[in-house]
Amino acid sequence: MYNTVLGAKPILPDGRSFYYSDYNFDGRKVYSNYRWPCCSGTLPQVAADYRICAYFREPQGLFVNLYTPSTVRWNQQGLPASLTQTSSYPLDGQIRFDLTLPRSAEFTLNWRIPAWAEGASLAVNGKMELTDLVPESFVAIHRNWNNGDRIELELPMKLRLEHVDSLHSETVALLRGPLVLFPITRSAPRISHTDLLAASSTASGKWEIALPTGPITFLPFTAIEDEQYSTYLVTSG
Repeated sequence: MYNTVLGAKPILPDGRSFYYSDYNFDGRKVYSNYRWPCCSGTLPQVAADYRICAYFREPQGLFVNLYTPSTVRWNQQGLPASLTQTSSYPLDGQIRFDLTLPRSAEFTLNWRIPAWAEGASLAVNGKMELTDLVPESFVAIHRNWNNGDRIELELPMKLRLEHVDSLHSETVALLRGPLVLFPITRSAPRISHTDLLAASSTASGKWEIALPTGPITFLPFTAIEDEQYSTYLVTSG
């Protein structure tokens, strides 16, 4: 979602659409040369479908699967319930949930912990409930919930590298949380793993690495316009 669909160019009036995400070194966002190609309807459909994957229900409670500002309303044991999610995710890993109930009720709330979120924690009404949550799992809190309860989920966002495949450990992408950080550069830099992991935030949604040859800016896919970008860089280890 963040590294492709939400950064797509808009469909043009004549039907031309964003074609695909280019992962070559000299990548660019381009339109298809054909009107109404097979993917012209797929991209907006996929974006619209994400909302139905944000939350899931079961008789015992609710699952929070995606993190995005939203409100979900459901019927819990005959009571109308709602959970409002507030955050600047994926730029920030602190996510707040506010619960609305007509009266107290006992049920379970579940949150998905992404694979990259080592050291995640959950607090309820300012009191830490769970720490060091297991990545790639759902964590559950079963309790008597009250109107106005506040839940705060913290997903640590550390810089990390992912290899293009197991045979090419020197070819890596830089990530932070769910975001790939794309280098905006016209030439392949001489760079190491250490250099990449030293990237610092210079503005909201913008990172930079200082090299002897000059700084390199890194942007999430949604912030890239017509610049040449890359996904993977070949490093010196």
